[in-house]
Amino acid sequence: MRIIKQTEYRVMPWKNGGGTTTEIHASPVGASAFDWRVSIASVDSDGPFSVFNGYQRHIMLLTGSGMTLDVAAHGRFELKVLMPFSFSGDAEVYGCLAQGRVVDFNLMVRREFGSGTLRFQQSTAACEIGADDSKHLVHMLGGDSVLLDLGERFTFPANIGLAICKIIAQSQPSQVV
Repeated sequence: MRIIKQTEYRVMPWKNGGGTTTEIHASPVGASAFDWRVSIASVDSDGPFSVFNGYQRHIMLLTGSGMTLDVAAHGRFELKVLMPFSFSGDAEVYGCLAQGRVVDFNLMVRREFGSGTLRFQQSTAACEIGADDSKHLVHMLGGDSVLLDLGERFTFPANIGLAICKIIAQSQPSQVV
């Protein structure tokens, strides 16, 4: 288990140069290409999303009045606060703000690496998160994050909003010698 403090988050430009994102964690650390990444982005105006070929993207608005995503050939989708939405990173996507700036939370997982899910949970009582078959990155809204490896568990306090990313690596086939 590792606690990732807000002071460790890295601000970096969007791949398409249209803004910045705050990277909470990318795996593997320090690699030029990531297997999975969790970040938070401020979107101040309408515009295209960066294309991430080979990735599955999961997005959830944290603040704002909403955003419509026009996902090429798949239609238009209305994003609402704390309601996750998933789409292919291969798609050309254009975002239109409903009424001013939004802040979104993102999980991207390279499909060849594995899969992921994103969900929101408002804990009304202390809750334990973790699993034997997956990693988790849990972001305490407005604060620090917790990275849990396979088999690790952590009990989060009551009365906190949690953005919960579950990352499942594909099984590697056994090699016969």
